[in-house]
Amino acid sequence: MEEVLVPIALFAIIPVIVWAVAAYRFKSHAATIGLLETVASKGEPITVELVKTLGVRRKPKHADLRLGLILIAIAVATAIFGTVVPEEEATRIFFGFASFPFLVGSVFLVLWFTVSRQSED
Repeated sequence: MEEVLVPIALFAIIPVIVWAVAAYRFKSHAATIGLLETVASKGEPITVELVKTLGVRRKPKHADLRLGLILIAIAVATAIFGTVVPEEEATRIFFGFASFPFLVGSVFLVLWFTVSRQSED
């Protein structure tokens, strides 16, 4: 029974961590929006300094490029790991796993390229 619980707990903790981070960000963002709505309802101006003080940040300029390159690097590392494993089927399996971050990373690179081209015009 214990042999089964360890892998289940290992894979179950990942969605729990993702959920916890997302829930915290949602609550924090909702509190910030609520505060801005309160300020606006009182008729006071919402200044750039106020928004910066509340911690609302703009998306970094090259965030899509960074994320795309990180995902492609993870895909390449997964594919290389698949070739190192001595099992014959491991190469195909790991290349299959690597295809998902590779394709998502490629989409982020295309997105970064098209958005950076539009901002230059």
